[in-house]
Amino acid sequence: MSKKVLIVDDSKFWRMVLQSLLEKYNLKVVVAEDGMKGIEVALKEYPDIIISDYNMPGISGLQMCLYLRSIPAFQNAGIAVLTGSDDVINEFWAEHSGANKFISKLLSKEQLENELQNFISTDYKSSPNSGGFYVTNIYDVLEQKMRSEILNREVLSLIQYARDELYVVQKFKNFLEFFTRFSAAAFLLLSPVEGRIYNYGLPLGKLALKEKLSKCLEKPIEPSMWSYFGNYGSGFETDDLVVFPIRYDGSEIGLIAFSKLGEYRNVEKVINEASESISLLFNTMNLFREMKVASTIDGLTGLFNKKELLRFLEETHSLSKATKSLYYLAMFDVDNFKKVNDTYGHLVGDEVLKKVGQILKEKVFGKGIAGRYGGEEFCVVLTKLTDQEVIELIESILDEIRKTEFPHGKCTVSCGVVSSENYESPTEVMKAADDLLYISKKTGKDKASYMFLPKEEDINFNQVTHQEKT
Repeated sequence: MSKKVLIVDDSKFWRMVLQSLLEKYNLKVVVAEDGMKGIEVALKEYPDIIISDYNMPGISGLQMCLYLRSIPAFQNAGIAVLTGSDDVINEFWAEHSGANKFISKLLSKEQLENELQNFISTDYKSSPNSGGFYVTNIYDVLEQKMRSEILNREVLSLIQYARDELYVVQKFKNFLEFFTRFSAAAFLLLSPVEGRIYNYGLPLGKLALKEKLSKCLEKPIEPSMWSYFGNYGSGFETDDLVVFPIRYDGSEIGLIAFSKLGEYRNVEKVINEASESISLLFNTMNLFREMKVASTIDGLTGLFNKKELLRFLEETHSLSKATKSLYYLAMFDVDNFKKVNDTYGHLVGDEVLKKVGQILKEKVFGKGIAGRYGGEEFCVVLTKLTDQEVIELIESILDEIRKTEFPHGKCTVSCGVVSSENYESPTEVMKAADDLLYISKKTGKDKASYMFLPKEEDINFNQVTHQEKT
């Protein structure tokens, strides 16, 4: 069965030239004098190949092409667009409009015939019985195209802020609220180094929400550490989550979840139309997170490294001086750690450090930052707490470590804690805390020494210091 070819051109001369060139190849040729007529003939004849002029009155060849590609029957048809001397066009527009090829009208007759012969010899074919829904009005197709471009442009505009992930996620949530109603939402971002969950109103606990979202993915990445943002409840289950997995290059890199979602089809359409841009946005945030982790996070414990810890301390100290406020610094050291390494090996020692780091991170979350200062020594910087709150937090950390089962058995830490009051530099604050840690070590270990306790404690500190130095 011979192929059917549709020629669409507003020039009678070109319709005759093209028709005479093609009919010699035993093709059934039909013609139309403009884009709208071309669509009408295409829907009636279902040609396997469409050759259209680019610049025509009404709708252009690209617009006609865009419309026909929205119809399942023409997904595998061949479409070539002819361009004249005034048409500023290139292969980029061919690819993005759905055309298979652009052919210049400035070619000689022999060259033009060769181009057409090569084109019609390709295995293009329409599928009249493919069925499926398609928009019947070309202007609806163009409006959908414009809508898609606007959605994608809006999402892509957030990439410039990818370093500030919290800001981007909040802005993206606000963007989705234009299209649907929901009572709560959560955003999951996954990279090998860190998983992050941003919770906006779901009444679940951290671990419960993490498990719930992870189960919605087919093969989720298992990050080396997790971070949680937003407010979390104490619930363990919710039955009304609607989820949209986000994939990039075949891998699941995130997920968007809604609770009590209003217009499901609206948000589904938005996410589908902007899927490539959303995937790129999530992947970019993951890349920035990985770079940040690599430069600021201790690879073993998941806490801030010494460089980032000192940077934060300097900023906190400057702010405290400017606002005449206090912050607190605590230095921790794992008791008898050399003995653990010598007896059980460095792998067990590493596990001890990881577990201590995990406890510090969980206890300090929302109150300051915790970092690994070096070796078995850790540092915590606390802000916006009172003396009593600091003491309660430090004692709870020590108690949690006492109760924890480590690979080799039990473990304790010693600690020194100071406030920033009366210190001119962050170095002085840290040295004072380190001196107190030294006191704790020399007076029994498994304890904390505080600079801001009653005066007799200060006297005891000075006495012990003097004894150790003599």
